[in-house]
Amino acid sequence: MMMCKTTARRGLTALAIFLLLLVATACRGNGSETGAIAGNPAGNEGSAGPKTVTVSVMTSNRFLELAKQKFEEAHPDIKIEIKEYVAAPPTDGKMIVKAGSSQTADPKNAEKYASGVNTELMSGKASDLIFMDSLSYKKYADKKLLENLGALMKNDKSFHADDYYTNIFDAMKYRDGLYVLPIGVQLQLLLGNPAALGGAKIDDGRWTWADWKNIAESAARDDNKDGTPDYYALAGLDPQPLLQTMLGTSYDKFVDEGGKKANFHSREFIDLLNLCKSLFDAKLVTPEMNRRSAAMFQPVHANEYAATLISLQATFDGQGVLYNMPAEHDANGTSFIPTMQLALNSKSKNKQEAWEFMKFLISEEMQSARELLSFAVNKKAGKAQQELAKAMTQPNSGSGLGPNSGQKQLRLMIDGKEFVPKPIEQKDLDMLERYVRGVKSAVQADPKVLDIVLQETAPFFSGQKSAEDTAKIIQSKVSTYLQE
Repeated sequence: MMMCKTTARRGLTALAIFLLLLVATACRGNGSETGAIAGNPAGNEGSAGPKTVTVSVMTSNRFLELAKQKFEEAHPDIKIEIKEYVAAPPTDGKMIVKAGSSQTADPKNAEKYASGVNTELMSGKASDLIFMDSLSYKKYADKKLLENLGALMKNDKSFHADDYYTNIFDAMKYRDGLYVLPIGVQLQLLLGNPAALGGAKIDDGRWTWADWKNIAESAARDDNKDGTPDYYALAGLDPQPLLQTMLGTSYDKFVDEGGKKANFHSREFIDLLNLCKSLFDAKLVTPEMNRRSAAMFQPVHANEYAATLISLQATFDGQGVLYNMPAEHDANGTSFIPTMQLALNSKSKNKQEAWEFMKFLISEEMQSARELLSFAVNKKAGKAQQELAKAMTQPNSGSGLGPNSGQKQLRLMIDGKEFVPKPIEQKDLDMLERYVRGVKSAVQADPKVLDIVLQETAPFFSGQKSAEDTAKIIQSKVSTYLQE
């Protein structure tokens, strides 16, 4: 899972947010697609008026509002009604709130949304479409309350799988079905600092967190003999967020949601707890954010091409090397967080219309929109994102409108110093796209399970309980929850 609750990536995050807003507020070009349906969708014949597709979301965002506007313009016979549970925070008109972002992830808001949607689903009164970012969709799929989107894709002649990074959809499958549609992707990576790692050989194809710790231990040095390593594995991070990250890339090893079984009493989880604590005991990971340049690694939660590549230029003197996150499972490849996970209510009376709107959200037109703030799942839109990234950093590009904009070159302030990004090259974009094409593992842990783990590990990290006792308590509580 993301480390957004910590200060581990403040410098990188501030830059990324600035760039995302810069991209999102740039003038939007004309869309190349209308997303029109050929003829009336099934069920509209003879209708007395427009069909209404309801969409439940914890907090709406500019991307969703833009999609509603464009879709309704192209489909006057379909209305999109967005049911927002928590209003977006007030802004100055420039901030764009992204669904599932840290700005909307208040635990109380998430609980309010989860409780409301659960009641509606179980009573048969849920919206046609439901964003599942703060919900565990698998239990609803087990109860046959969500439509299998894979079957809809297969039977829809207008849907062309080759237009999409289907490996992303494959990673989201559950019991051979696809029950949520990821509208965007955030990559989970580590940026290595060659100066701190001292030539360490790293094979990130199948490395575990124990492998990662061994590399950090071998690279740590105490040249001034003050008892503290001169280089940290990670800086600005507390134990529980690190454990959350470790668990996020290894969730399926400890929780079988389909079988309603937990495996937290296992030796593997106990070892993971002890490993996490030992990193802080040995001062290889420190909560302090000082001397970021002395960190061996920096978490990279990559949202899109421009912000990610400019952030890499500004970190470790631009010499960093990207690696996949370590994991405790056998799935080779990059892990990712699906953003804006959308499900179709199996009891919806407007399935065809709802499916048309879902397809529009992943169309080239909408996936190319700057408001997406994520890597696109649509291949052509991904190429459009790459072209925008190159345009942003060209001389005289200013706010990313291209070399003929008449504005000055993009300049940023990082740690009190002016930073002028170098022009982004195609080889760097190709490198990031390889990660998008290579994703195989989705980070989609049940929020309730994570809450139990984080709550029950606090006494362990403070030295009040052993790893074994902690694992037993977590095993008991998670098992009870899964059986509910």
